[in-house]
Amino acid sequence: MDEHLADQEGELLPYLLLADVARWAQATYASQPQAVGDVVDWLEVEYVRAEPAEKDLIGLGFVEAIPYRPEGAPLLARLGPELTQVADDLGLLTHPGELS
Repeated sequence: MDEHLADQEGELLPYLLLADVARWAQATYASQPQAVGDVVDWLEVEYVRAEPAEKDLIGLGFVEAIPYRPEGAPLLARLGPELTQVADDLGLLTHPGELS
């Protein structure tokens, strides 16, 4: 959060912050699966309870920032059912160039 605020001259930009969280999760998952899993689980719970604007924030800020397979496969596989559906809707579960 501190790094995000410094990069954005003190302004919190939620979509960019969640994209930063997704990049952290992708980079950290192999070495800290529990920490990443805790964040992913929390986002899943919040997504289920969220209003449409917050669903968009989690879906487009976090899920959309996860890389396509094969690079993003471990993190994509760790998503809960609701966020997995978002990833599928965004086309992240098919590698670019693969036929659906």
